[in-house]
Amino acid sequence: IAQQVLGMLVERDDFYSVSALDDGRVVGSNFLSLMDPVAGVGPITVDPSYQGKGVGRALMQNVIDYARHNNIEQVRLFQDSFNLASLSLYASMGFDTKDSVALMQATPAAEADNSVRPITEPDLPAIEELSKRIYKNSRREEVAAAEPYGFATFLRERQGRVTGYLLPGNFGHGVAETEEDALALVGEAARRLPPEFARFFCPLSEGSFYRKALRAGYRPIKVMNYMALGPYEHPDEVWMPSVLY
Repeated sequence: IAQQVLGMLVERDDFYSVSALDDGRVVGSNFLSLMDPVAGVGPITVDPSYQGKGVGRALMQNVIDYARHNNIEQVRLFQDSFNLASLSLYASMGFDTKDSVALMQATPAAEADNSVRPITEPDLPAIEELSKRIYKNSRREEVAAAEPYGFATFLRERQGRVTGYLLPGNFGHGVAETEEDALALVGEAARRLPPEFARFFCPLSEGSFYRKALRAGYRPIKVMNYMALGPYEHPDEVWMPSVLY
């Protein structure tokens, strides 16, 4: 699975890829998403026998330098909360923790929800408006690239308006006008997808949404820290980040 994910990222021209070598041997890698104004870091990997030797710092400095040289002001990442070494590393390099999020395993909705359907190209202007208004940044190109690379996409319509959208899974994200919109999207996605793809990130600062997710039968898998380098504006309404940002 790791080879499939990394192979896909290496082939994409909307990701910057870098590897660390020791005498020709690959001992680490890192990536930076370039799809929209915010750049997301990761996944970053370091050979266990090389951890603690500066490889991770060098890989992080490389993507930060790439962002600066290409006038990318906002760089963000998610950090596994149990990994105190990486938390200290990212903080020392200027990243600030903005929120904590739970990776959630969703359960299928009991019944089909006809208000939820796949995203199509004509929906992209509405998707862009929602992401700008709620997420404070456009994620239009990320959504547009999802379907060609085999990622599922969903939106919810109420009274002829798009009120939320979701790309489920670790690399997905979503926004919604209400918690009910978000839960409808997640429940329908879980009904249509295998369990390993029926996952989403829930910000723990959204306490009401998290409690409703628990009551719906969703369960946390792990907690991660949302960290940002450069300008940051906190999202409004209901937002579900990706493992990138």
